Amino acid sequence: MIPVAPELVAEIAVDSAFEHGKWRHPIRLLRLRDDLDPADVALFGEGVRPAAN
Repeated sequence: MIPVAPELVAEIAVDSAFEHGKWRHPIRLLRLRDDLDPADVALFGEGVRPAAN
């Protein structure tokens, strides 16, 4: 297996509706975050939850 290293940071919008093992609504790409480095972002499931806008 080849390891994968993140190169970009993306901001996404998701709905918390999860039913029968599937997301009820698609995940939407909002924008790429050129102002953030991948090393600055916590891995999924780790770190603190971001504040709601």
